[in-house]
Amino acid sequence: MFDVVKVARQLKSAVLADPERFYTNETGAWVTGLPTPQEIRVSTGREPYWINLGYWRDVERVDENNFERVGELFRSAQAGMAHLLAKTARLGAGDAVLDCGFGYADQDILWAEEYRPARIVGLNITPNQVRVGRERVRLTGLDEVVRLLQGSATDMPFRAGEFDVVFALESAMHFRTRDAFLREAFRVLRPGGRLVMADMCQKTDRESGAGLRRRLRHRYWRGRIAFPEANVWTAQRYLAELARAGFQKARLESISADVYPAVNTALVALRGMTAAARQPGATSLARVREDVLRARQTPAEQLQWSTLFNCDEYAVVYAEKP
Repeated sequence: MFDVVKVARQLKSAVLADPERFYTNETGAWVTGLPTPQEIRVSTGREPYWINLGYWRDVERVDENNFERVGELFRSAQAGMAHLLAKTARLGAGDAVLDCGFGYADQDILWAEEYRPARIVGLNITPNQVRVGRERVRLTGLDEVVRLLQGSATDMPFRAGEFDVVFALESAMHFRTRDAFLREAFRVLRPGGRLVMADMCQKTDRESGAGLRRRLRHRYWRGRIAFPEANVWTAQRYLAELARAGFQKARLESISADVYPAVNTALVALRGMTAAARQPGATSLARVREDVLRARQTPAEQLQWSTLFNCDEYAVVYAEKP
């Protein structure tokens, strides 16, 4: 039966491209059985509630033989993304860190425990993620190091020059807008401070040559994931915007080959295993195996990040404040 209310809600979400609404009502963590935001519960603070696609270069990739271990492998890749950003930033003792769009604070807990910065301040516009993140930080005993605030990455409540490192792990594409975030990140960094992001964009211009119907389709799907049209940049535009904000030594390192194909297969496996666990009889391991094999064989140009969102690039972005 056609669900008019559901479709209307989806259209509204697409038009508004509102990250607070998206992460409050529509999507929660991508592991631990794909819980909705309302289903997330904290008991130890160690529950994995990552929200990133994962960096799969050094992680066993999900396939038709190991798909039952998808949760474990996905978590390893997501933690790998946090490690990649920390190493890119040369994160270490004494650093004052700002994490913009921290999700449920998984990366902040990891960075605090494994890289020992002096302090981490998280900024997030979504109230339920702030609430969950704060509880996790308290339970893990890190509240003397990690402080999580509700607020906007495009209007930061900090003095100029407060931080050595600013992170945005798969969040800057949601900010309204990314260029405003870059200006704020430049302002709050100290001279010599590092900006490090994991973000989606386009290798080259994929918009201007597309027909109207295709452009509207991409706009709809980007809106569904709270990706404003103003943030649809090419890699060249990205570098130009970093320079315009005042940054130097800017670079984009493409890691799309170690992100998109592997996470596509992982998400298919995770959805299948979640359905099998929640609704016995709804599917079978044989069916999940077939779906995973099909997903693994999908050409890169047919993956959703190109066909739906028109963003074929996933990059680690680095820049310094002079």
